[in-house]
Amino acid sequence: MKIRKFVSMSACAVAGLAMMAFTTPAHAWKPSGKVEILTGCKTGCGPDRIARILQKIWKKHKLVDAKVVVVNKAGGGNSIALKYLQEAAGKGDRLMLSGSAVATSYYTGRSPIGTPHLTAVALLITEYIATAVKGDSPIKSAKQLISMIKKDPKSVAIGTATSRGNSNHQAITLAAMSAGIDPNAMKFVIFQSGRIGRTNLLGGHVTASQSSVGGFIKHHKKGKLRILAVSSPERLGGAVKNVPTWKEQGFDVVVPNLRALLGPKGMTKAQTDYWDKVVEASVKTKIFQKSLGKRQMKATFMGHAEFTKYMRGHEKQMKSVLKTLGILKRK
Repeated sequence: MKIRKFVSMSACAVAGLAMMAFTTPAHAWKPSGKVEILTGCKTGCGPDRIARILQKIWKKHKLVDAKVVVVNKAGGGNSIALKYLQEAAGKGDRLMLSGSAVATSYYTGRSPIGTPHLTAVALLITEYIATAVKGDSPIKSAKQLISMIKKDPKSVAIGTATSRGNSNHQAITLAAMSAGIDPNAMKFVIFQSGRIGRTNLLGGHVTASQSSVGGFIKHHKKGKLRILAVSSPERLGGAVKNVPTWKEQGFDVVVPNLRALLGPKGMTKAQTDYWDKVVEASVKTKIFQKSLGKRQMKATFMGHAEFTKYMRGHEKQMKSVLKTLGILKRK
């Protein structure tokens, strides 16, 4: 299933859209109190960074009149944040910046709350997963890393955030499985954010680590880390243009990671219509577009209706992968 690419617009067009977003009838819904954007990880993680970009955009461009706060509720594979989100059933002023991890936590049994209990508000971004080692590591390629794991799975500690089964975990695990490695024999160290995982990799506490590509770019450019593979269907650009994909190295692995806004169950059409307009205007701002380029992410905006339909197909594919990994707990 393809995600349509978003085409940037001129600054004038962006400003026009922002105005249109709020040229609404007096009876239309809008937040009356503060707006909360939740994340299921600690400050500095991928969702947190994107949530704070949205917070900045909404204030600068006056897209949301209400006060906007970012709330970090890390732990339990998003279950703590999801419980807090679910408590606001029927309300439209509490959202969560997450994506694939919410679904994987639910279908692997880590969380009792998943996308069937939530509202798919809007898809913002698609990004891909990088596998990296320290810059001075003797491991020079993903093939070499997989060979080491195959020889002695427990001797290679792999850092990943924030739970088993999510996109970070899937990328290297699927590559290992294609080489005949039992995924249950692999040694994973789970961290509460990609930033913490990166710190542990830099400190030599794990052999390799998984994170969104953007989380490793800065250190890859400086030579402190070496990205061995990316989980995209083709090579990315910028600072990672010379990094091969898993597929190029002989492993049939493509794993996208979605960044989306989710809401509690029972949101009304007026509420989702409001956020459709706000988010569509947000992703077209210079601030948002600039943040994507730096971290090799792609804007793939979908409003509530389209995103809800897309998620049905995406989760069907995801459950197939989780079943292959032997960790699917719910159908």
